[in-house]
Amino acid sequence: MSSLRVLLIEDSPGDARLIKDMLSLSRTDDFTLSWCETLDAGAQALAERSFDVVLLDLGLPGTWGIETMRQLLARPVKVPALVVMSGLSDEAVALEAIQSGAQDYLVKGEVTAELLSRAIRYAIGRRQAEDLVRAHTAELVIARDRAEVANRAKSAFLAAMSHDLRTPLNGVLGFAQLLQRDKNLTQRQQAGVNAIRQSGEHLLTLINDILDLAKIEAGKFELCPTVFDLARYLDGLVELMGVRARQKPALQLGADLSSGLPATLRADEKRLRQVLLNLLDNAVKFTERGAVTLRVGPSGAHALRFEVQDTGAGMDAAQLSRLFQPFEQVGGLEDRNRGTGLGLAISRQFVRLMGSEIHVQSAKGEGTRFWFDLAMDAVAGETPAAESARGCVIGYAGPRRKIMVVDDVATNRALLFDMLDSLGFELCEAGDGAEALARLESSAPDLILLDILMPHVGGLETLDRLRRTRSQVFVIAISASASIEDKERSLAAGANAFLTKPINLQALMDQMGALLNLAWIQEAGATPSA
Repeated sequence: MSSLRVLLIEDSPGDARLIKDMLSLSRTDDFTLSWCETLDAGAQALAERSFDVVLLDLGLPGTWGIETMRQLLARPVKVPALVVMSGLSDEAVALEAIQSGAQDYLVKGEVTAELLSRAIRYAIGRRQAEDLVRAHTAELVIARDRAEVANRAKSAFLAAMSHDLRTPLNGVLGFAQLLQRDKNLTQRQQAGVNAIRQSGEHLLTLINDILDLAKIEAGKFELCPTVFDLARYLDGLVELMGVRARQKPALQLGADLSSGLPATLRADEKRLRQVLLNLLDNAVKFTERGAVTLRVGPSGAHALRFEVQDTGAGMDAAQLSRLFQPFEQVGGLEDRNRGTGLGLAISRQFVRLMGSEIHVQSAKGEGTRFWFDLAMDAVAGETPAAESARGCVIGYAGPRRKIMVVDDVATNRALLFDMLDSLGFELCEAGDGAEALARLESSAPDLILLDILMPHVGGLETLDRLRRTRSQVFVIAISASASIEDKERSLAAGANAFLTKPINLQALMDQMGALLNLAWIQEAGATPSA
């Protein structure tokens, strides 16, 4: 039986002798007692020797109550398990003592030898447990801090990667969009331009998928629900995927839409489209003949079921078990070369954020069926946002508008000049914020297309200085950094709208048309369209 070292800090010799006698009566433990009459002497003993437990009287000369314990714990010495003693039977004092660091509280006059021995063992055990918890907590804090550092490093890397890839892609995709509007291209040239744009958009999709997955893992992804025309939305998805399906003569792509569908739906239109296009794309990719069907209909009284079914190759149990893992691809080598392995992993996360779950049913050689249900929000009285005209715009009605393009990359300025000049805008340019601010008075633009990340005077500083003097001019902030934080900072600084690079020309025209209240002129019949 090992000896437990006890330090008694007690100013009453009579109480000290009583405690010594009680400890000597213990049948289960061997105690070695050291006695100090003052708090200073007790602290000195703790500094010089090691103890297993301290028995502390709360009524010492010069101090009283919980303050006695706090003074001991404030000393630069290691205090082991602590049992405080008082002549007062006060539950509030006992609770405060425990909350302030004591392991147990005893009332003098009610203590027996057995109770004292048990209290000491309990205090030592509790202190050991608390020390273990503190040690594990410290380890968790260190692990958390390391994980946060790693996450910040990953976020910084992904942001830099996104920016550095989006910048050249802005030129590739931008000029590809301009060339697609050129009616003088031969069929072969048009096919080449289409291939350039499709390849660029494939790379952009990969970049966006990686960023989306990182945001979801970090818990920083938020849905942006809007109200939209459901039938038109679904027809557009089928029409878009029909281009790929028609490359397989033996494959039929169709839609089975219930007659009971609501006219409008409130959901994150972009993310729902991403999920459905991914499911349809996979179905077309793995189905050589037969049918791929998009079904949408009621699921119960307050939900819609979205379902994609194909008659393709199907999957076995092993493939199904790893289907939603990031970067996992279950097809053959030829099919793997046409994907990134991120689509289903991200789709599952999006659907979970929408409050649902993607289900899958498949068997080898019998095709595959994916489905999920979305709750239908009440959208009575709400109308979907008006869609912009998608015909070929050749100009706008009304007086000429002046646009200033501010970007430190000459290729980006040339892209916007080529596009806007063909639509009849008066244009001027600046290579950085300082030059833009210097030219404001002489140029007097109606709208500024402002790159955010520029050397010397950047976009945010330019916005801040601009809003102090010319609050009426419209500004569309443009950035190769695609994070929500970049958008929020730009809008907070005074931008009227925010677009990411690579610039989608249709999205740019939508924003310009809304801000300047333009009536676009379509090529067919030259009819103005607001």
